[in-house]
Amino acid sequence: MPVPFKQTQIKPAETPAFSSNSFFWAATAMSRKRHNEYRRQRQTSGSERSYHAYQVDVPAQGTTRADLIRLLRGGEDTYLELKVRFSNVEKLTAEIIALANTAGGAMIFGVNDQLRIEGVDDPENVVEELRGICSQQIQPPVFPYIRKVAFDSGRRIVVLEVDTENRPHRTLDDRFYIREGSHKREATREELSRLYQENHLTRHEQIPVFHSDLDRDIDESLFWSYVRGVNPGYWDKSSKGFPTDSVMRDMGLLVKLGEHMIPNVGGLLLFAFNDRLTEQMPKAGLTLTRLSGNDHHAPVVERFEVHGNLFRLYDGAFNFVRRYADLWDSRPSRKVRESSENNGGNEIIADSGEQLIPGRANYHRRVIIEALTNSLIHRDWSVSDRQARINIYDDSIEIINPARQLELPIVSLRYGIAIPPNPHIKAVFTSEHYGIQTVSGGIPMIFSGSINFARKAPEGPTIANGEFRIKIHGLR
Repeated sequence: MPVPFKQTQIKPAETPAFSSNSFFWAATAMSRKRHNEYRRQRQTSGSERSYHAYQVDVPAQGTTRADLIRLLRGGEDTYLELKVRFSNVEKLTAEIIALANTAGGAMIFGVNDQLRIEGVDDPENVVEELRGICSQQIQPPVFPYIRKVAFDSGRRIVVLEVDTENRPHRTLDDRFYIREGSHKREATREELSRLYQENHLTRHEQIPVFHSDLDRDIDESLFWSYVRGVNPGYWDKSSKGFPTDSVMRDMGLLVKLGEHMIPNVGGLLLFAFNDRLTEQMPKAGLTLTRLSGNDHHAPVVERFEVHGNLFRLYDGAFNFVRRYADLWDSRPSRKVRESSENNGGNEIIADSGEQLIPGRANYHRRVIIEALTNSLIHRDWSVSDRQARINIYDDSIEIINPARQLELPIVSLRYGIAIPPNPHIKAVFTSEHYGIQTVSGGIPMIFSGSINFARKAPEGPTIANGEFRIKIHGLR
């Protein structure tokens, strides 16, 4: 019975070492840092032998040809693919993607099916071809570690190593592969969903909603109203038709999975039919409440939920606020406010034509618009078990969003420093062609506008117990 490789102690003098210009496979194929990262990867079903077992922590000059032979002894598995030569670019592309989408690993060129080292004739060309595949045939590109290994016999092999840093990867025709044992196969929708969820580089707005359907869920009239507004000259040419799938894909709002076109979270939030979005994302709505008092313990005057796409959510929230508060472009003069107080509760018409109604709080219009806009485009849509809420009190408006911790300290928002969590949503929603009246300025503008108008700064913003809160005080 052979001794397990990880328990074998190899001495430098037992067999001839690699030549001086050769590559130390076992120790340098992966740094200690990356080695530890691989150890944290979960084992993939179908393989009993971990890629970590290939690594040995011995000096470079102690690695021998015998070491490499032991590495190959177990044959192909989830982490190792052997190729006798470089051929069939399409197949190689799929196999590299499968390694990168599963748990990382290595592809070795110059080893036959009988595990004999035959070498490759032109390793330099193989290296260039592999780099071309990884950078041009795979989306997003794979950044491999490629090495040429030389033996004293003159035979040379090429080792390509990939990790899982930017998965999921796909072919140019949108096929996703994973590795199961020593074989590759196309990923299922469920497997692909998990890969997107696990990728820290993929924002939640880009994650496909796998039970959605482009034809059934997307409101094409709303979508093309936006697209033709952004590019009026281009889309006036009737010969181009209305290719919703390709344009949404170009905008980063849709994922092509094989022959299926699947909207992602951002695409649905922006352009889905209201009833279809409610079905696909039931917690994506808003709970709007008017309370008769100054805190959440006060009696409820009115409460209802609004559901639908972002256009519908904003429109519903803005109209609800206007029902219970007055919005002004500038602070009402003292004369107008004193006249209101002395008029027994009757409406007062200001010089600007605005009505000042006693008993209702007054707010700066731009502050409220910006606060509502921010609550929608910066919401953490990955928190799917709770709805956002807007509470209107006698003297303030409180906006509450489900949220996890921000990438930067929350105080950075006060200085206008932020990393938009949903850049695609923000770009479309804040465009004039989406149909929403928006302003700019962020949290700094909300603070300065509130202080100038109501002479009182907002409370927050804070994140506590998984919720983002900000309370804007009004003028009474």
